[in-house]
Amino acid sequence: MNIDRFDYKDFLPYYLTEEQRIGLAGALKDFSDKTNLYTSGFAGEVLQGDLWGKSPLMDFDSREIKSARILVISNSCDISPDNKRELPVYITYAPVIGLAMYAAALKKSGIDAAVIKAKLQAIREQKITSMLFLPIGHGMDEEGVALLDRTTSIPYKAFNGHAEKSKLTSLSQVGHYLLSFKLSIHFCRMHEAIARG
Repeated sequence: MNIDRFDYKDFLPYYLTEEQRIGLAGALKDFSDKTNLYTSGFAGEVLQGDLWGKSPLMDFDSREIKSARILVISNSCDISPDNKRELPVYITYAPVIGLAMYAAALKKSGIDAAVIKAKLQAIREQKITSMLFLPIGHGMDEEGVALLDRTTSIPYKAFNGHAEKSKLTSLSQVGHYLLSFKLSIHFCRMHEAIARG
């Protein structure tokens, strides 16, 4: 679905001033390759919007656990080890693939080159609600895309104990709001235009 159909201001936090809401909405709407999605802070924490490399990811077809780049979807507080829980905590994340790999999969499926080019442009402009485009930088060595429709949950203990994993970066404030906006549309579209009786 094309993200242009939604007004960003409807999804921004209530605690921002009107000026901040307008500024942030403008930054999200006018997303470009100059928009800074990453921050180098928070190296020792696991937060919503973190990018991690070599994290455990189950391949549904082969039933193998592979190492992959992932984007943390879970709320930061819900996965914090500082919060005591009665039951084991699970962490939810989305796989991150290279944009070139995605384009190759489209081509292999017989999609027309012009359609692929338009799709990649829409992804880069953050107009696809089921994907978060991740530009090169801060540990991303290629353009990538987080597949929000392929999230998975594993025990936090298994994620935390996976020795190979490495934190690449965290999303900046703009990046985090963009992720929150996309998640709110992808998982709970309030404006779905379906009368549920």
